[in-house]
Formats: sequence, C-alpha cells, structure tokens
Amino acid sequence: MSLYHDKAHEFVQQYEAVTAQDVHGQWLKLLSDLAPGNALDIGAGSGRDARYLAEVGFTVTAVEPADALREQAINLCNQLPEHQNIKWLADELPNLPRLKDQQGRFEIVLLSAVWMHLTLTERYQALPVLNRLLASDGLLVITLRHGTFTDGRLSYTVSSDEILQLVLQHQLPLSPLQITHLETDALGRNDVLWQTVVLKKG
Repeated sequence: MSLYHDKAHEFVQQYEAVTAQDVHGQWLKLLSDLAPGNALDIGAGSGRDARYLAEVGFTVTAVEPADALREQAINLCNQLPEHQNIKWLADELPNLPRLKDQQGRFEIVLLSAVWMHLTLTERYQALPVLNRLLASDGLLVITLRHGTFTDGRLSYTVSSDEILQLVLQHQLPLSPLQITHLETDALGRNDVLWQTVVLKKG
C-alpha cells in the first residue's frame, strides 16, 4: 500500500491516460439495464471510474486506502459538477469495516485492478462482504489483471474459475452474467492481459 502512497502522482498519470470506456467498454453496456442508483468503487485510484459512474447518474462511494492517491483523486473530482455525487472513504479489503452498515445498498460494486493484490485467504473473506453490500439485483464487477509487477507491488495469480469456486464455497446468491475473454492492455503493455467477471445477485 505504501507504494501507492509514495508514487501517487505517477499512478494518477497512468490511470488518467485511458478513459473508463477504454478500460471497461465490454461491461459498461450492462448499465443500460440498471436504473442509476448507488455504486461502490473499491480501490478507486485516481477516481476515473467513479467520475464516469457519477456522470451517468450514479451516487458513488469511492474507497481508496492510499492517502496521497485519495487526496489527488478528490482534487480531480472536485473540478467536475458531479463531484457532490462522489463520497470518498479510506477503507480496505477484505473486511471494509467503514461500510459495515451499508448492507444491500449498492446496485454496482466495482473492483478494478484490485483482486490480484489480495491473497486467496483475503479473497475468501472478501467475497461475502461484497455480496452483503450488493442490492438484491446488483452487479459485482471484478477486473482481473494477468501479469506480474516489476515495481515491487505484491500480486497473486487470479482466475475467473477461482471466483466462481468461492461463490460456490460460500453458497452466495451470485450468478455469472458476463466473463470476458482475455483482453489486451489499454496502456499497451505486452506482458499484461485483462479479464472481467460480472456477477449478478439474485
């Protein structure tokens, strides 16, 4: 986590080099089936995705545990008319203690480029927490980064099959709505591929 704090400016520049549509184009079309409500962006980084969700009508809770990164993201958000629809929190997976009173609130829960930083034990702990936060017909969107880091950040192997196995282990009311094929990196990194898992509650 300290690396995201110490190099916050570099990470903001990287995240802002592409748009939410560039990164999430394959699943954003699913929003047309949802009435804008409450969205939760966990590991919100520069606020790029939170801003997009606010622009299309959602009230967004943006969670970012790295203080310097969160502060820069707030400054970016404050430049937009929709900034009042984004609330920032310092909180952290797997337990998200500051959101424990928000059960069933969110139509969308987004984890973009977060899952690979959690150990298997943390993922096992996190999935029921995410399920509790989802509204009765909400969408849980998890983007999976395939590829190692060369800057010291810890990461662990991820797969869509593992997520589905965790759903079964916990007997959660989550069904796969969309699992994308491996996609090339929007920033052009040849050693990084992405995949998105969308689970629907109910």
